Amino acid sequence: MLFFYDRQTRGAGSGRLDADGDFVNLKDFPAGQFGSWTHVVPGGGQLFFYNKDTRAAGTGRLDDSGDFVNLKDFPAGQFGSWTQVVPDGSLVFFYSKDTRAAGTGALDAGGGFHHLKDFPAGQFGSWTRIVFAGGDLFARYFFYSGDTRAAATGEVRDDGGFVNLRDFPAGQFGSWSHIVFDEGSSQLFFYRQDTRAAGTGRLDADGDFVNLKDFPAGQFGSWTAVASTHRRLFFYDRNTRSAASGELRQDGAFHNLKDFPAGQFGDWTHIGATQAGTP
Repeated sequence: MLFFYDRQTRGAGSGRLDADGDFVNLKDFPAGQFGSWTHVVPGGGQLFFYNKDTRAAGTGRLDDSGDFVNLKDFPAGQFGSWTQVVPDGSLVFFYSKDTRAAGTGALDAGGGFHHLKDFPAGQFGSWTRIVFAGGDLFARYFFYSGDTRAAATGEVRDDGGFVNLRDFPAGQFGSWSHIVFDEGSSQLFFYRQDTRAAGTGRLDADGDFVNLKDFPAGQFGSWTAVASTHRRLFFYDRNTRSAASGELRQDGAFHNLKDFPAGQFGDWTHIGATQAGTP
C-alpha cells in the first residue's frame, strides 16, 4: 500500500497498485492531520515518522481500507540527529552523514520503539543513500555515495549489531539520484533524474554486487520519487503531478505497466510503501 505525505500542508493520502499497475485511491487525509516530519519511512506493516529538527518521532499503520491508525508519539529530543532512517520490518537503522555515526532499534507490534545499539561517530563511511536490500537470515543494507560513487554492503543482526560485508571503491557505480529495493525480484533499481538513465542489480549471498541491466539516458521519465510496492515500482513527479508504474523481471529487465497524466496526483513531498509483515 502506498502512503503519500506533504510536509508543507501536513496532509496525506493512501492508495495501492492493482495487478495491472493501475492506481486505486483509498483515503485522503486533510491538511494538518499529520505532524511535521522530515522522514516518513514505511516498513514491515508500519509507518515511522521522524523530524530531524526536533528529534521527535511517531509510529502508525494503514489498515486494509487505507485508513491511518496512530500508534505511538515520541517527544522532541527522544531520538538522535539522523540524516537517514532505514527500516526493515521491525528493525530500524539510523545514520548521520554529518558525523558518520549510526544506531539501531526495533519496533514492536504496538508501535513502541526499543533501542538496540549505538555506533560512534566515524564508524561508518560517508553515504548519501542507504537502502534495505533484503537478506535471508539478517537484514541486509546497501550503502552508496553519490559524491564518490563508492558503495558498501552490511547486515544488521537481530540484536542490532552491524557486520560489514563488502566495500566497493570510488567510481565502481554510476551516478544515481534514487536507489530502491524491489522485494518481488530481490533487485536494486538505480535511477538518475537529470539523465533519465537507470540500472538494475542484486546482492549475492556474500554481499557482492551483481550487475544485471543498464538503461540508457532518456529511457525513463523525469521523476522526483521512486517507490517499491508489492512487486511493482511506482514513479512520481512532483513538478507535474504525473506518475507511472512498472515491474522488474528476474533478469533485471524493466516492463512498463501504466502511465498517469499530469495533475492526476496531489503535491507530495514523501511517498513510501508499507509491506505486509511484522510487526
